[in-house]
Amino acid sequence: MKIPSKKLLFFLVAGALLAFTSVAWAGTPEPVSSAVAAEGAVDSDVLKWGHMVDSLFSWGMWKLLLGGLKTTAIIFVFAAIGAILLGAVLAYMAISHKCGWLFKPLNWFVTTVHDIPSVALMMFFYYVIFAGGMNGILVSIIALSVYTSGSLMKLFKVHILQVGKGQIEAGLALGLTKGQCYRHIVLPQAVKSMLPLFIAELKVQLRATSYAGYIAQEDLIKSVYSVREHYTDTFLPLLLVSIMYLILSWLIAKFINLVYAKTFKYD
Repeated sequence: MKIPSKKLLFFLVAGALLAFTSVAWAGTPEPVSSAVAAEGAVDSDVLKWGHMVDSLFSWGMWKLLLGGLKTTAIIFVFAAIGAILLGAVLAYMAISHKCGWLFKPLNWFVTTVHDIPSVALMMFFYYVIFAGGMNGILVSIIALSVYTSGSLMKLFKVHILQVGKGQIEAGLALGLTKGQCYRHIVLPQAVKSMLPLFIAELKVQLRATSYAGYIAQEDLIKSVYSVREHYTDTFLPLLLVSIMYLILSWLIAKFINLVYAKTFKYD
């Protein structure tokens, strides 16, 4: 039976990841107590896997990881909302040519900072603009909102303008208002065409939340360091965090597609 290319690619990537992590785990020495070393009868591989199983069922490790997951989720959700709102406002200004005196400096600012690494932007906001006096989670939300809004503004603008003006004129001729034309004619087509790129931008923003650790926030990545300090284990928390990021990316895509289906169900 022929395996679809997407499934084949998934299995290849999963196999490569498992092979790499297995080699890394096998090559990482673990400290052994003096009593065990004296006996010399305990297999090192059994110790490693036993230690990993103990860590897997340790509530302390899960508490650290879930705390990091909570921080990452909070930063992502509110930063995504802020980026969408700011990007939509800038796109509206660009299309309608209103408030040009405000649009030009804002557009220059968000498009310029988008060329700066997001981690540098976070650190600049936290250590320079707010001088460490504001909560790191709030700073991360502000920085990522500004960082992503530039690309979302371009995305919204391009796909809305792709819808021909003739369709809007036809809607006006049928008695629809300009707002109704955008709601029932322009937006359904624009959103459908931009959906894959929009989801990709949100996934990029999700990965950018991993830099919150640079401004002293206990996000998912930073929680790995905490687990390592307490349990001297790196492989298991890294594997679990990677799985969490994959699940979050999948949930983002499912949620956006669901919202699109519900919002434009009859359009």
